Amino acid sequence: MKRQKIFFALGTVNTLTVFSDEYDDTLDTALHRVREIHAKLNAFDPESEVSLINKNAGISPVHVSEDTFSLILRAKEISGLTDGCFDITTRPLNTLWKQAIRNGKLPPASQIRKISRLTNYRDIITDDKNRTVMLRRRGMQADLGAIAKGYAADEVRRILISRNIPNAVINLSGTVVNMGDVRRIGIRDPMLGSSDAFAFTELGNRAIVTSGIYEQCTNIGSRLVHHITDPRTGQPAASDFMGITLIGNNACELDALATALFIMKKRNIPSLLQRFGAEAVFITKERKVFSTDGIKNNISLISA
Repeated sequence: MKRQKIFFALGTVNTLTVFSDEYDDTLDTALHRVREIHAKLNAFDPESEVSLINKNAGISPVHVSEDTFSLILRAKEISGLTDGCFDITTRPLNTLWKQAIRNGKLPPASQIRKISRLTNYRDIITDDKNRTVMLRRRGMQADLGAIAKGYAADEVRRILISRNIPNAVINLSGTVVNMGDVRRIGIRDPMLGSSDAFAFTELGNRAIVTSGIYEQCTNIGSRLVHHITDPRTGQPAASDFMGITLIGNNACELDALATALFIMKKRNIPSLLQRFGAEAVFITKERKVFSTDGIKNNISLISA
């Protein structure tokens, strides 16, 4: 028997599907958990824990829940492992470039330099004993949006396993965890700017995350401007990739890595993927498709 919940959270439409006769209140519990995480991590909600951290930047530490604290610690760890290519303090820069996309006008170099000084994951001060978080300088802002969906998907999987429901699909809009039966999962085409797939993969008990610069982008003059910001330069990431799909065991880690891989040097990508036990599919701006050895025989391209 199939049971399903479709709901809005984390800025997107999500679908939880279980294949079980033992329904009870499991889906409701999972849905509530996702919304609970959303309430804590939503940087656009002035009452969220992340917003309170941002309001108190350079002023005082903020006591937060275990969810927020543990996720910020994990984000800092991944930032270190990716040489700062993943950084949750890029929110002021992201806001600047989103405005540029809306206005169709590049920001002045002086403004980029000024706002770039507010980005540095090393300036996130955490206190394990008191479970507090503080951003070192006024004007700094954190945003966990690039990692929150993965964290929520992993939490839903934990709940389903605890309720002895082994067969399910958790789809948080681009972040998918498959449980139980092997299923055919589509990989979104970054050139179409839609939900259409350019390829499929057979997925067992693993997570799959797709990210791309198609989500928010525009051409300003001859330059493609998009929403993935390089923390080191303050500019949109200068990547040859249009889309990246990662497959692994931990959706939270994959979410963060998907962002970092658009930014980091290509020669560093294989060792990072190996460290996290992840496979990858890349689609370039020239519409060429590359994949790691562990997944290349499990990718079926859709004929044009």
